[in-house]
Amino acid sequence: MPTPTEWLVLVAGFLAGAMNSIAGGGTMLTFPALMGVGLPPVLANTTSTVALWFGMPGSVWAFRRRLREVRRWILPLGIISLLGGLGGALLLVRLPDSVFEAAVPWLILGATALFLANEPIRRWAFAHAPDHDPEKPPRWGLLFQSGVAVYGGYFGAGIGIMMLAGLGLLGIRDLNRMNALKNLLALLCNTAAMGFFLVSGSFDLRLAVILLVGSVPGYFLGAHFAQRVPAKIVRFIVAAIGIGIAVSLLAKQ
Repeated sequence: MPTPTEWLVLVAGFLAGAMNSIAGGGTMLTFPALMGVGLPPVLANTTSTVALWFGMPGSVWAFRRRLREVRRWILPLGIISLLGGLGGALLLVRLPDSVFEAAVPWLILGATALFLANEPIRRWAFAHAPDHDPEKPPRWGLLFQSGVAVYGGYFGAGIGIMMLAGLGLLGIRDLNRMNALKNLLALLCNTAAMGFFLVSGSFDLRLAVILLVGSVPGYFLGAHFAQRVPAKIVRFIVAAIGIGIAVSLLAKQ
């Protein structure tokens, strides 16, 4: 019989999987849940990254045909995403825990703001994008993706919104192409980070497995009911949770 701690993590995994299927933002649930059961911030972050990775390949597979249309973007941005994700993971594990603990409230507030501003950011990126999709990313796009990937390996909440905005500014106007490339780059970034966490043992295996077990049915049911649950309601709930957690952590500091 699961303990109360295990039930909390299981439910958080389920809700995170459902939220990721509907509107994103699952990390905003799993990270505080893991801290709530006693994990320090760095270990909570790495454990959440490892557990939620397993829901990502399916989103890439769903857009596989669209990836062919942006194939010349995949190699340069993919390499950058792998290296940046690894770099962010190294920073997370190698820097003193106090650095991450001090940054966490501000990272959560920033991720929450991005989460709420998703649609305005996307519209702004479309308005400033070129008229036609370029065949390959400009050089400054590699620099932008490097920063996003490092952040993704270090914390990661809101990375998808950052990439959608960046890809829009880089010139991709088709939303399906943007989502296809965003999903792939996020997968590569998180694969590098997760690989490092696995090799270094910098995560809690037991809680990661419980999170994973909870997230699988969450992803399935979230995808099934995605068209029935208003995304605005989910965004409001995630934003309220994010702001509440950030304020609580700032008060403790």
